Amino acid sequence: MTSDFEGKSYLTADNWHPVLPVADYQRRPIQYLEIGVFYGANLISVARTYAAHPDSKLYAIDPWCDYENYHEYVGELDRIYQAFLRNLDKSGQRSKVLVRRAHAHQILPYLPNDFFDLIYIDGNHQKEHVLEDAVLAFRKLKPTGILIFDDYIWPYSDDVSQTVMAFINCYQSKLTVLGPHNNQMFIRKNSSM
Repeated sequence: MTSDFEGKSYLTADNWHPVLPVADYQRRPIQYLEIGVFYGANLISVARTYAAHPDSKLYAIDPWCDYENYHEYVGELDRIYQAFLRNLDKSGQRSKVLVRRAHAHQILPYLPNDFFDLIYIDGNHQKEHVLEDAVLAFRKLKPTGILIFDDYIWPYSDDVSQTVMAFINCYQSKLTVLGPHNNQMFIRKNSSM
């Protein structure tokens, strides 16, 4: 991220390069969805790399609201949301991004099926939220599209890894596991459903 980026930045899309060659995406417009945006570091990195084509579109979904199990951010989410908007403006990528301040389950049913090339899930890490995001997002993914789960190995809980593995087991005939890489899990939706 640039020196004027506000807030925290964790893993960004450069982590994906060993699994997903950037050049495979940059030559054409893509549709990208991110669930759980926080300050926007990953979203902006995707906009500059995988979605660099000027006709690419990025969808950002995050409620930026307090959660019972995320005490460290209580009362901070409005400030984080405003910082995200400033980061997006400073990035020069705002025109390619559609922002929805809501829970994923409130927005995903209204998005078209088989639409997104890449979907990144980094929302609430509790099991029921991870599973709901995975099932709803998978329907929105194009055949051969990629689903990426962040914090697959999370030091605070094994909720994400257990839930992702349950999702994989249930959908195993419809997907191909590309594998974990640096704390993220990569899955490709099969072309024939």
